[in-house]
Amino acid sequence: EALSMIEHVGILGFGNMGEALARGLRERYPSLPLSVLDKRHERRESARAMGATVFTADDVGRFTSSVETVVLSVKPQDLSEISSAAGGAFADCRLISILAGTTIETLQRQLGAAQVARLMPSLAAQVGRAVVGVALPADASAGLRDSAHAIAEAMGSAQELPERLMSAVTGLSGSGLAYVFAFIHALALGGTRAGIPYQQSLQIAREVTAGAAELLSASGEHPISAMSRVASPAGTTIEGINALEHNAFTAAVIEAVGAAAARAAELEQ
Repeated sequence: EALSMIEHVGILGFGNMGEALARGLRERYPSLPLSVLDKRHERRESARAMGATVFTADDVGRFTSSVETVVLSVKPQDLSEISSAAGGAFADCRLISILAGTTIETLQRQLGAAQVARLMPSLAAQVGRAVVGVALPADASAGLRDSAHAIAEAMGSAQELPERLMSAVTGLSGSGLAYVFAFIHALALGGTRAGIPYQQSLQIAREVTAGAAELLSASGEHPISAMSRVASPAGTTIEGINALEHNAFTAAVIEAVGAAAARAAELEQ
């Protein structure tokens, strides 16, 4: 197990993502000691209920010195506040950041951390199914790599990429969930237009989407090949596919990923 080398993980910022990570870590490593720092009383109480040791915002130094690995999961706008409270608190720990649009170089500079990795999770971390982008510096130690992958896998699965592709991962995986939600809703509306009540149509659309993803995962088949198995000559499916392409479906999805990736890159500047 990748985290067997880590005696203690600290989560700085216990919002939705911090909590999802804590749950994932608890499931995978039940005996792993967890510490949580959050300035909000109710969030500290949630962490305490999960068996974590909790720290307040003015305890940054004590918090970082009690853990080997710190997962930074605050909002990017809170970074300067942490930076001014930190002093040299981050110099000796591994720092794993899930801050959107914040580069490894920025974190090293602002927090004085030597070992920094960057993760890009998504909302699917709440059900342990996020595809998490992992970016490491060129001089990353084996320990930093192991920790980053273990933390990512507690939220779903890890995909290691060069840092310059983190904005692309944001457009594809982070924002991609929303495009799939939009597709599921559109599919359900299509069913309703064809006569099936919306709630029932939505249930069917959700299952169809999950089934399609599972088929591709199980077979490793190319989507086009799977599609051609569903579309028989002069049948119903090819009519539907033709309608999708007539309305530039593929181009629209490619543009959506590109637009989100471009915005993510802009936020990093």
